[in-house]
Amino acid sequence: MTQILSEEEINALMQGLEEGSIDLETPSREETPKEEKKVTPFFFGQRTAIRVGAMPGLDMINEHLASQLSFKLSQKVGREVHVQPKATTNQIFGRFLHSLDPPIFINILRVEPSQSMSLISISGDVMYHILEGFFGGAGSTERPLRNFSPFEMKVIDRVMEVTREQIELAWKKMDASFRLVMTRWENQPQFAAVVPLDETVFLITFGVEVGDTEGTLTICYPAVILELFKQQLRVGFQRDHVEGASAWMDSIYQQLGLVSLRVSPVVSRETMKVQEMLRLKVGDVMPLSRDIAAEMPVEVEGVVKFHGLAGVVDGKRVLRVTRAQEDE
Repeated sequence: MTQILSEEEINALMQGLEEGSIDLETPSREETPKEEKKVTPFFFGQRTAIRVGAMPGLDMINEHLASQLSFKLSQKVGREVHVQPKATTNQIFGRFLHSLDPPIFINILRVEPSQSMSLISISGDVMYHILEGFFGGAGSTERPLRNFSPFEMKVIDRVMEVTREQIELAWKKMDASFRLVMTRWENQPQFAAVVPLDETVFLITFGVEVGDTEGTLTICYPAVILELFKQQLRVGFQRDHVEGASAWMDSIYQQLGLVSLRVSPVVSRETMKVQEMLRLKVGDVMPLSRDIAAEMPVEVEGVVKFHGLAGVVDGKRVLRVTRAQEDE
């Protein structure tokens, strides 16, 4: 409640102002120090690290891709090829390129619908043994210290086409718009700088075994890919799609087909007062507003789905469906 000064208090206040005993100067900032706010420096040019953990959708895609690549590559080159997921990591793009030892085969691809660029690299030793198997060799010779010939590059491109196709199909399980478009290939890392060298990328690495030779196949995606599909990658329902959605859906449809439903033809609906309902007794006749021979609605679990006509066939009361209920 607001307090009002009395006349004596007002006179005392005016007297104090005249005599100078009351100081009206505003206290300086030094006399009333304020808490200093902590300021955290932020560099706008720095790249945000990509978090690749806790993404079951990505793990399922990689597992499916590894199994399909093992089968398809073995079928393509006529030699057993084992592919298995190895790691998913973050790295600066320039450091990734520096870690690639030539000769190496690098596919440069455009990822749609993002229009960003990505890379697929595979070790030279692995690709050489794949080539040797493709041409019917024993696979026991050592890797020659030379670049791939133009003819070998054409064969490698056919092998990598299978790889690109399987990667695209695996990601299409998550998003039908995903597409990889081949732009060119390189066998020298310094010519594959399609992303700024200080950009953070995420790398999906697979271990590849061809006979006694071991190597890696790495898929390099820019950050925008993870941002576009991070919601789908964080959920795990993709396993149904990856491991055979059609068989699962067929089973669901089959089980749903065995569910019992209550079907109720409605002859008529009437209203009456409570006192009239309480006076009803056996033998009373209730008039109907609908002709029993007219078309009547048929309810399925309380919802009108069909219309039909009642009748008798071979001494049994039946209902013939005349039309389906149109959705509102």
